[in-house]
Amino acid sequence: MFAERVQSTRAEQKRRTTARVTEAAARLFREHGFSGTTVRQIAAEAGVSVGAVMAVGDKESLLSLVYDEAIAARIPAPPAAGSTTSAVGYLSRYFAPFLDLFADNEELARAYFRALSRGRPENAALGGLRTLTESYLTAAMVNAGMPDDRARLGAQVMFAGYLGELMLLAAGTTDFRQAATRIRQTAEFVTAQERS
Repeated sequence: MFAERVQSTRAEQKRRTTARVTEAAARLFREHGFSGTTVRQIAAEAGVSVGAVMAVGDKESLLSLVYDEAIAARIPAPPAAGSTTSAVGYLSRYFAPFLDLFADNEELARAYFRALSRGRPENAALGGLRTLTESYLTAAMVNAGMPDDRARLGAQVMFAGYLGELMLLAAGTTDFRQAATRIRQTAEFVTAQERS
């Protein structure tokens, strides 16, 4: 029983430390940019040691955590069956909050995209985002009358298109407005497949 309480206390302490480090990193990244922020600054801002910061993750991992949390907070729930929201409308607007987040600070967004492209294990949250996104997009298309198997495939296409747009944004070969337009065109294409 005592060991369980100690384990619980340690887990809670670790969670609080992670939250403090992530919040400090987010503030400093916004104020000083990714390259202008050091692990030592994050430690000082969070009131922890450099070792405690590194136990949460290196600078790139922390940036991924900051973005993953911000993205998770913006995920729109799918429209209910019988909703007046069209599948195209939902599919094309689903990614808008993420694009807005990235447009707020392009330097940080590019650093995040670079971290994603490296495919490090710390970026596992992307897999969780994919699962949730595909689930929500599938639900929206099923609620609009698309068969489940087609809706799942359409959701996969939408997510892959979204990732492609992120990579183009990271490379600087497109802008946020163009990315949003192409995501909408992909949504129109995916939903039109059932009608043809």
